[in-house]
Amino acid sequence: MASALRAWNPKAAQAANVQLVAAKMKVAAAQAALGAVETPYTLLTPTFPPISTGRRAAIAMWIASRDNPLTARVAVNHLWGWHFGRPLVETTSNFGRSGKTPTHPLLLDWLAVEFMENGWKMKPLHRLIVTSHAYRMTANPERGSHPVERKMDPDNAYLWKFPTTRLEAEVIRDSLLYVAGNLDLMMGGADIPQDQALTSRRRSLYLTHHGEARVEFLDLFDAANPCDAYRRTTSVMPQQALALSNSELALQLSRSLAGKLTYKSDEDFVRAAFERTLSRLPRETELTASVRFLDNQRRLFDSAKDIKDPAQRARENLVLALFNHTDFVTVR
Repeated sequence: MASALRAWNPKAAQAANVQLVAAKMKVAAAQAALGAVETPYTLLTPTFPPISTGRRAAIAMWIASRDNPLTARVAVNHLWGWHFGRPLVETTSNFGRSGKTPTHPLLLDWLAVEFMENGWKMKPLHRLIVTSHAYRMTANPERGSHPVERKMDPDNAYLWKFPTTRLEAEVIRDSLLYVAGNLDLMMGGADIPQDQALTSRRRSLYLTHHGEARVEFLDLFDAANPCDAYRRTTSVMPQQALALSNSELALQLSRSLAGKLTYKSDEDFVRAAFERTLSRLPRETELTASVRFLDNQRRLFDSAKDIKDPAQRARENLVLALFNHTDFVTVR
């Protein structure tokens, strides 16, 4: 006990107390720092206010406002081009001074105003175009008619007759399914893998079609380019006729349609097939040629032992031939 008392040093105890108080102050400061909200570092990306400034909404409203008629003019130019195969302004992606001038400038402006007056709704504009005199004109005027127009406007830029246009790739496939009574008209749903294009009965709109997965049948008929939404291109190639003649889809649908048509004679079947596939009755020359075709095909199939019903096979061949008719893939 005496040795412990002798070892005790008042000065050392006082210094230890001073160190203890200093340590407690540091602990309190550290705890206070933990509770404080600070960002002592620099952010790598800019921060945006939690409330929008409204600038993007303002420019969107200006783009789709009557004070900016360019948007409406571009829209109606696309719609006109889809119906007539040729837009009013050839350079659909360029309405500036370096682009081409419209063939019908007053019509373009009038359609743009109608578009805006109807609340920017496309359906009334579609109805207006397809019920117009220009759209309902024939593409095949009688020979000798319109001599002045033929001479002054051989390219039909000013629409003195309806321009002959090819159906789009998706419409051709859908038309095959529709005339055969097999088109699935259900709307919406998930997209369909491209390898099911020959077996699926859904509209072509729902088929997967992009750079990595493309439908070969649609590509043959100039399917839309996902990277270029300005104007569709059209072409006429031998592969298109081969696809309509030999593809599994066309063969299946020709058999399906031939089995659904009712008839009492070959003439009745030919008339029903023409009306169903081409939306018109056959001309006398076409009726005679088609009846002769059915007779020849029956006699050919009669000699084949593996064909159970030569007459039905002949009718299927006629329907397949009508699928390859130029009027089936052409808007006149």
